[in-house]
Amino acid sequence: MTTRPLKVDHALKALPEVDDLGGLREALIGVSREDSRRAWAASAAYATVDGRLADVAALEARIAALAEEARERVDAVMRHSVAALRALEAGDEAAAARALVAAGEVEEDAARLDAAEAFYRQALALGRRPRDRRAEGLALRRLGRVARERGDLEPALRFYLAGYEVAVAQRDTEGAIVACQGVGNVYVDQGLWEKAREWYERGVGQAGESTRSQLLWQLFSNLSVVARRSGELQASGEWLDRAEALVLATDDPVGRLPIENGRARLLVARGNYAAAARAYRRSLEGQGSPTVRGAVLAALAECLLAAGDLRGTEAAARELERLAVVHRLPTLLPDAYRTLGAVARARREEEGFVFYEQALELCHAPGSPPFELAQTQHEYALWEREMGRTESAVARLEEALAIYRRLGTRPEMARATREMDELRAQLRAPHEGD
Repeated sequence: MTTRPLKVDHALKALPEVDDLGGLREALIGVSREDSRRAWAASAAYATVDGRLADVAALEARIAALAEEARERVDAVMRHSVAALRALEAGDEAAAARALVAAGEVEEDAARLDAAEAFYRQALALGRRPRDRRAEGLALRRLGRVARERGDLEPALRFYLAGYEVAVAQRDTEGAIVACQGVGNVYVDQGLWEKAREWYERGVGQAGESTRSQLLWQLFSNLSVVARRSGELQASGEWLDRAEALVLATDDPVGRLPIENGRARLLVARGNYAAAARAYRRSLEGQGSPTVRGAVLAALAECLLAAGDLRGTEAAARELERLAVVHRLPTLLPDAYRTLGAVARARREEEGFVFYEQALELCHAPGSPPFELAQTQHEYALWEREMGRTESAVARLEEALAIYRRLGTRPEMARATREMDELRAQLRAPHEGD
């Protein structure tokens, strides 16, 4: 039987978007290969993952591994669920709630947010009943995390605040600190730096001698971010010094990369792009996870773009794309394509639209955070403006603004509003003399 090349976008559209095929769809991207027919063509510069060729044979070879991963997940979820029933049988509703949270965490790790939320809500219902309500606070914090992952910031804030109140009432110090961090993170998402600072500092104030060092250095690192975003670069460096001291004192390997990235971002804030790029590249020489390496590559590309190094930006974005494909991490791809679109915009290249179109398709996948869609439409609008398509730019920016308003992300809202005013002024300009 003769076969013909099958592009990834055609393959993905042929499969239904159901949870059971989530791993298969990701693997389809991971085992895809470059189309050799266009590898040396001029159009190759604008190639995206949807133009790669599906390797059906390689995908078939991964079925057993994918099925085993799914089996392990289902097994773990069922075991935690039975543990919850055994706890109920023993009259321990708090233990039952904790077991349901554990089941939800398995689903959350697999990016099955609807299933995770269902477990957390059941845990919340059970956790309210016993005298020991720490499981209730845990379920509330997990619900806050899921809501934030979805970009639903208002419910995320409500869950974290409720989780904080329960933790304080139960004298659950670690739970209170985690809730403080969660509240602060949501305020950072909204650009409310002072409120974020207040909650991070509240978390530091809750800490005692027995507090895990990782919780503390994360709070110090977050306070460094808030200070940097507020323009307080010296204070940002001081908070980062405190975080680094804890990481070094406890030899915490998890903290090394965030500290290095914090240093690099401070260099970017000071306009020292060359030193920042060197710092990011040193980080990439380390042994970080693919997700962490992806975050560093995205930051490196942003730094190089700010420095005007378009060739370097393009290379970093393509490496981010490669990493996402190899490790089956499609959530990294929209950032890679927005960056490649920004390079095309700087070069005033008409073909740059393909990057934004690919990013939009990825952003419309089930479970993609709405903030990703807003960012993509926002960046696409700037490309449309550069190409002289003002009306299209306004339409895209309106969609981005609507999402920003719903999420309450103030910095992006302010920037998009300013750009919208400029675009509308351009539309009015030809008619002012009529």
